[in-house]
Amino acid sequence: MKCSNLIWVAFLIILSSFVDLNPASAQALDGVVISGQLRQRTEYSAKDFNADVENPFFSLLRTRLNVGVSPVEDLKVFLQFQDSRTWGGESAAAGRGTLDGNAPAFDVHQAFFDVKNVFKSEVSAKIGRQEINIGNERLVGALGWHNVARTFDAARFRFQLEKVSFDLVAARLVGNTTDAIGQNLFGLVAGFSPSGHGKFESLVLLDNDTRPVPGGPDEAENTLDRVTIGLTYKGQSNRFEYELEGYYQTGNQLEAATAKRGSIGAHLASGRVGYLVNQEKGLKIGALFTQVSGDDNATDGKIKNFDTLFATNHKFYGFMDYFVGAGSFARGLQDAAVTLSMKANDRASVGLDIHNFTAPEALAGTSSTLGQEIDFTLNYTYNKALGITGGVSAFFPGDDFGGEDNAFWAYLSTTVTF
Repeated sequence: MKCSNLIWVAFLIILSSFVDLNPASAQALDGVVISGQLRQRTEYSAKDFNADVENPFFSLLRTRLNVGVSPVEDLKVFLQFQDSRTWGGESAAAGRGTLDGNAPAFDVHQAFFDVKNVFKSEVSAKIGRQEINIGNERLVGALGWHNVARTFDAARFRFQLEKVSFDLVAARLVGNTTDAIGQNLFGLVAGFSPSGHGKFESLVLLDNDTRPVPGGPDEAENTLDRVTIGLTYKGQSNRFEYELEGYYQTGNQLEAATAKRGSIGAHLASGRVGYLVNQEKGLKIGALFTQVSGDDNATDGKIKNFDTLFATNHKFYGFMDYFVGAGSFARGLQDAAVTLSMKANDRASVGLDIHNFTAPEALAGTSSTLGQEIDFTLNYTYNKALGITGGVSAFFPGDDFGGEDNAFWAYLSTTVTF
């Protein structure tokens, strides 16, 4: 029996222990909540700066089934099963794909238990495979846009008072049971709301890779020991809203170019302001500026390009996702943008973002201009279960970024939540 089939059988056995699977009684479940999501997205992708690209269309499908169980007060168990696939991404030999049941992208996306009021205190504990969002997801986020999305094998403890909160996170990223070598993420996040208008949040994150350096002057040292500290403030006053962020990274990391550990010193700073022009129509205008530090010398032992860790970068640096990968900020990035959003009616809203991207570290023989991007987005609520989102984007590259042609991208997504 295939692995995916075994998972489904186990799931049905677990479910049947709580639920009478007779459809007539499925609506009356004591302590059990069943929900899910079906999301389909079709994209037109001509993002490779090649106007002659052929067959730029593809469709993605993500299916989620959730089971929440509350066996006693203050305890919740949550299971989320997910299948992620590209249409037609099956075995061509198996009935042209129509008889293929491998389901290679089927997984337990989340499986955790959540305990409230631990020992009758203000502490809660969430332990297991889980999505983690810290703040606005600038550094750690679930990346819900992605067809798989991101989860962590982690423990998260939260202390919550009226105006103060503390979160402690410990996650195992890569590792096994035979030795201590692996990759880990640890974090402490503190939130403070001094008034009803704003909130401060500070964080300290440690991510490491304990694989030893194989040789040289740093032999046996960890491949990576990195600390990220940050402070954010988000607030509003009358019709204005604003958000300020600052982060700094320090530590040591193995450099491929020198086979030695380099000293990390990098930063990210961002500011955003918005103004509600018309409350009835939800008309809002905004502006933002973000700078991500880069490195002009990869062999001097100083690592100055900021790593955005496990961020939901899709929401920050243009929807065409040119600046989301690990090497996106080698030269750094400066993003100056203006935004516009409004409600077309009670069910529809539109948004327009215009970005100008430049590189603060212009390498020898290169231009600092990376390009301009325009993103138009439409959201429509068909009913309380079905939502429709579409977008059209264009990128106009600089002289040494991308290619000779402009790039275009469009998508149409439907999401059913039940």
